[in-house]
Amino acid sequence: MEPRHQDPENFYKELEKEWNKRIHAYTNSRTFTRAFGKTLDKHLDYIVIQRKLINNLLTVYDVPNKDEFVTLAGKKVDCVERVDNLEETIYELKMNLEKNNTVLKKLNNSLLDLLSLIEGEVKNIKKSKIKTLEKELEELKFIFKDKK
Repeated sequence: MEPRHQDPENFYKELEKEWNKRIHAYTNSRTFTRAFGKTLDKHLDYIVIQRKLINNLLTVYDVPNKDEFVTLAGKKVDCVERVDNLEETIYELKMNLEKNNTVLKKLNNSLLDLLSLIEGEVKNIKKSKIKTLEKELEELKFIFKDKK
């Protein structure tokens, strides 16, 4: 390596290659792999012990742990979905109610018009019956006057 004649980028690339070779040479052995495996196993055992201790402390102090928060978050999401569904259902019911109210108003107006028409017909029928009865009464009077 000639750092004086190379630009810095090439110099660092060469340096990186050299260090990678040394690291690979050191770590590419059975001894390193076994030592690394043992250290990793000890670390994992330590993590398990720490989790148990933390969970015990959380239980003693009645503080929720990660799993309880996950469960609670899941329940919250379910509740939010249910509320959304309820809001959608209420909106649809409101729209249907408005439509039904509009139809009922039209029906009510039609029925009022029909009622006024029927009342007019009933009045006409009553008037015509009264006139018919008056005519018959006059005829009966005329008939009974003639017989006397």
